[in-house]
Amino acid sequence: MNEAKETYEELDAIYRYKKSILLDSFVGILFLIPITVLVTNYSLTETIFVKPLGFLFFLIMSTVYFLSDKVFKVASIGKRIYKIKLASKSNNGIVSLKSIIYRRFLEVWIHPMFSKMNFLEKSRYIDEHTGTKIEKNN
Repeated sequence: MNEAKETYEELDAIYRYKKSILLDSFVGILFLIPITVLVTNYSLTETIFVKPLGFLFFLIMSTVYFLSDKVFKVASIGKRIYKIKLASKSNNGIVSLKSIIYRRFLEVWIHPMFSKMNFLEKSRYIDEHTGTKIEKNN
């Protein structure tokens, strides 16, 4: 009976994790839309500051996106909404910066909507390669 409860807890966390990735991707896209408009609108790009400021804003938002688990203390916006968090498998729950960046890169690369693998396999693959895991945040 205890094993069934652990399996349910893991699958529930994985389901919430999938939703959080989709939400984080949506928020990331919302921040990229103004940058795209700024850079491609030719009437605005005639001024000398618009393209460099747009590029700087892009770099800042990309950095925040890839470090969102660190910036928001082991739970990005999507993870906070779905009440899950990122934890290390071996380091007393403290996740390294390298693992956070690599995990976010794998989340983008192995996106839930654009791959033929089922999400449970993807999640376990990401957990295995980053040394982290997703837990419910009580």
